[in-house]
Amino acid sequence: MRSDFGLYLIITNPFLPYKKIAETAVKNNVRYLQLREKALSDREILRAAGEIMSITEGTETRFVLNDRADLAYLCGADGLHLGQDDISLTDAKTICREKVSVFGLSTHTLSQVDEAIKQKPDYIGFGPVFTTPAKAKPDPVTGTELIAEAVKRAGDVPVVVIGGIDGNNLISVLDAGAKNVCMVRYFMNSEQLEKRVKETVKILNDYRW
Repeated sequence: MRSDFGLYLIITNPFLPYKKIAETAVKNNVRYLQLREKALSDREILRAAGEIMSITEGTETRFVLNDRADLAYLCGADGLHLGQDDISLTDAKTICREKVSVFGLSTHTLSQVDEAIKQKPDYIGFGPVFTTPAKAKPDPVTGTELIAEAVKRAGDVPVVVIGGIDGNNLISVLDAGAKNVCMVRYFMNSEQLEKRVKETVKILNDYRW
């Protein structure tokens, strides 16, 4: 049975401190909180991870590290998220051993969804749905038209829809079939993080698919 969770929060170049973001995630029962800071050194990533985990440890919010299986193992992250250009899920599990329990994979096309599902991840990301500057080298936009098919092909694996989603287009994404969403700039570029998270969680909880 599918285990959808609604909001997936990613930290990238945030306006607010890491601990404040983690506190907001825990307070609002956000299931996954990912650290995606590609410009930081390994030492800075581990320091940031420690700050976040000091808040999330022992709560329902799972801390996920982006890309780096080695650092996920070292800091004891709950999860690891891998992109299309990262090491394989099999290799990541070998590095992380039993320390990391949740693994996610990014996908940008329906064929990538098919390949990802074969690897049996705990969830997949799909997008970017809309144009977004969140990545230095953005992938081609999928549009909302492919969301329902991606969800269908994923079967029991939750799909997190990502890319250019904000308060203005969230409903259109849900109408297209998304049940789990990630909104990076909408949260990270705002000092009204808690207000926006609360509003988004309420929309997701109240929406009737």
